[in-house]
Amino acid sequence: MHLAGAEVPGGLLAHVQLAVRGLALRGHSLHAVLSPVAGADGAAAACAAGRAAVTRLAVGGKSDIVGQARLRSLVAHDRPDILHVHLSSPVEAIPAILAARAGGAAHIVTTEHAPSWAPLAKAWSRPAKKLSGLLLDAVIAVCESDALLLEREYGVPPERMRVIRNGVDPFERLPARAAARAAFGLPGDGFVVGAVGALEEKKGILDLLEAARLAAPAIPGLTVLLAGEGSLAARLRNETVGALGFRLVLAGQRDDVATVYAALDAFVLPSHQEALPLALLEAMQAGCPVLATRVGGIPEALDDERVGLLVEPGRPDRLAEGLRRLASDPPLRQRLGAAAQAAARQRFSTSRMVTDLETLYGEILGRAAR
Repeated sequence: MHLAGAEVPGGLLAHVQLAVRGLALRGHSLHAVLSPVAGADGAAAACAAGRAAVTRLAVGGKSDIVGQARLRSLVAHDRPDILHVHLSSPVEAIPAILAARAGGAAHIVTTEHAPSWAPLAKAWSRPAKKLSGLLLDAVIAVCESDALLLEREYGVPPERMRVIRNGVDPFERLPARAAARAAFGLPGDGFVVGAVGALEEKKGILDLLEAARLAAPAIPGLTVLLAGEGSLAARLRNETVGALGFRLVLAGQRDDVATVYAALDAFVLPSHQEALPLALLEAMQAGCPVLATRVGGIPEALDDERVGLLVEPGRPDRLAEGLRRLASDPPLRQRLGAAAQAAARQRFSTSRMVTDLETLYGEILGRAAR
C-alpha cells in the first residue's frame, strides 16, 4: 500500500505513479491511497491504469479524527505486507503513521521527498521525527545529500536509512525540434532555454529570468520557456518582451513534457532547494544539456563540466554566464546532452528504482520471517 497526501501535480505524485506501476508490472498487488482533491486526480487515474487499487482519502493532521479512522480501517481490512508512506516534508504524516500502526500495519517504510524544505520544520520536529522513526522499518532518501541531512538534522538512525534514487522512464520518441517549437508558437531558429516545474521562488524562477535579462544582449533570439503553474504565474503573465529583453513563453501545466524538452536548446534548473528532481532526470533522458544549481542531490546526478554545468544558487550572474557559454558553443551542448542522456539511462531508470524497492521490501519481510 502506497500512501501519499500530496495535493498538487508534481514530482512526488509522479514518483508514486512510477513506483506503483513498476511494482504492479512485476506481479505485486498494489493499493494506492491518494488525496481526494482534484490535484491528485491524474495520479489516481495513472495508478488505476497501472492495475492498482485506488482509494481517495487523506489524513489532514492530528485533529483529523475522521481521516485517521478511515486509514486505520483501510489498513485493518487490507493488511498490506508493506505500507509505504510518501512524505513531502520532514514531519508530515506522523498522525497517518500512528493510525496505520493502530490498524495493524506490520511494516512501514517512508520516502522523504523534500526533507530540506525547512519552512515546514518546527521546534519539535527533531524529537517528533526520532519518535516516529521507532515505528518505521526503513526511511528512504532519494539522494545521499538528503540521507546525511536526515541523520544530522532529524536524528534518523543510519541503520534505518536507505538511499534509493529517483528514476524516470526513457522517452519512447521525442518530437522533431521544429514540430516541438511550433507547438509553442516558436520559430525554428533562436536559442530556447526552459524549465519544467512549479513557478515558485524556491525553484529559482526569478533568478532564471534575471539571468536571461543579463545574457540576452549576447544571445539573439533568446526565449525562456516555462512549463508549470504556481504562485508566480499571474505575475509572469504580465511581463512583456520589452520589459524583459527576451521572449518569455508560459506553457502552463503540461502532460506532454517530451514536447517541452524537444523544443529546448538547454534545460535550466535554478532551484534554491531540491532533493533529486524528476524534471532534471527527464531532461537528461531527453538528451538536453543542463545548467543547474549546486543544491541537494543535483550534483550527484550532474558531474560538473562532464554531465552538466553547475553554479551556486541565488546567483543570476553565474546563470547568465552559463547561458552565454551554452549559446556560443554548440559542440559543448552536444557533448553535455549526450553525457546526460547516458548517465540517466545507466543510473536513473524506473526499472532500477523499482528493483531497489523490491530489494528493500524483501529484506524487511525476510527479517520478519526469521
